[in-house]
Amino acid sequence: SSAGNNDINSVIYQWTGRTAFAPFQAVPTHGAYDWESFSINGNHYLAVANIQSSGNYDIGSVIYQWT
Repeated sequence: SSAGNNDINSVIYQWTGRTAFAPFQAVPTHGAYDWESFSINGNHYLAVANIQSSGNYDIGSVIYQWT
């Protein structure tokens, strides 16, 4: 079982163009284990590998498309 709550909103940060990052968007995650950004034919994606939700390991991962 889980030692804590793995169901959280993970924050995506955006470079401000100066000297820091600023919060841009929060997305729901479930024990987020890894993130990967990639592009296909000029389209940009962000994948998150979820590992568990409240002790349930049969949890899906998500791919977001940047629009």
